[in-house]
This record gives sequence, structure tokens and C-alpha cells, in this order.
Amino acid sequence: MRKANIIAGGIGIFFSAAAFFKTFTFKQFKNVPVGPEFFPRALAVALFICCLVLVIQNIIDKNNTEAAPTLSLKNKDIQRMLIGLAIIIATAFLWSILGFLIVTPFTIFGLMLLLGKRDWIKMVIISVAVTAVVFLAFRFLLGIEMPMGLLG
Repeated sequence: MRKANIIAGGIGIFFSAAAFFKTFTFKQFKNVPVGPEFFPRALAVALFICCLVLVIQNIIDKNNTEAAPTLSLKNKDIQRMLIGLAIIIATAFLWSILGFLIVTPFTIFGLMLLLGKRDWIKMVIISVAVTAVVFLAFRFLLGIEMPMGLLG
């Protein structure tokens, strides 16, 4: 487990550094105290710190000799994780084509379904309400245009 943690921490450090430096290519806006790079940078720094702590803990702790668990596609949790990842990737591709207002409720509904929720009416209401709140917050509070796709 120790070796696996050090490798995973190193990979996380690499990706956090890459994401952090990628934020320097974001468009800069005048008279905006917090630009679009702020939140991704904060997440990249947090990921870097967590991965660094993971690596340091596993370098210091020489007693952690248990074997790392193996990943199997037969594992239901791994299957659900991969389905969730596929939903997120499909959402990213469909946003520009269909638009935020069409794709997002289906994404939220699908992820709730994947997590085991089965109260259909509540799921529909939450999917539509969350989409509306996020859209209105970005559009009118933050002044950020969301991809409209077919509705644009």
C-alpha cells in the first residue's frame, strides 16, 4: 500500500501542477477582483497539498506494508464510478451542442439514479431546480454566459 500511495501522490502532484500552470492561460478581465482562474487554482493548490501530505506520510511510515487492493471491473463500486465518469464526459461534450439548460437536468437526474435514489418526482424537481438556480446565478449574479446550444 505504501508504494501505491507514493505513486498515486506523485501522479496527483503532477496533475495539480499542470492544472495550476494551465490557469495562467485563462483570459484576464479588467476590473474583476476574482477572475476565472481563482477557483481552479485553489483546487490545484489543495490537491497539491493533499498529495504532498500523502507522499510524505508514506515515506515516513515504514510500517505500512499491507498490499494495495486490486481494482476489478467486476466490483460494483468501480462500475458505478466508471458510469458516473461517462455521464460527466458525455455532459461536457453535449453542453456546447444541446446547451446547459437541456443537458444539466438529465446529468443531475442520472447521477442521482446512479447513487441509488428512487423517488422519481423529487429527483425531477431537484434536477430542474438545481439547473435553474445555477443558471440564474451564473447568468445574473456572476454575469457569465452559459452554453445555450439549441436554445441559443
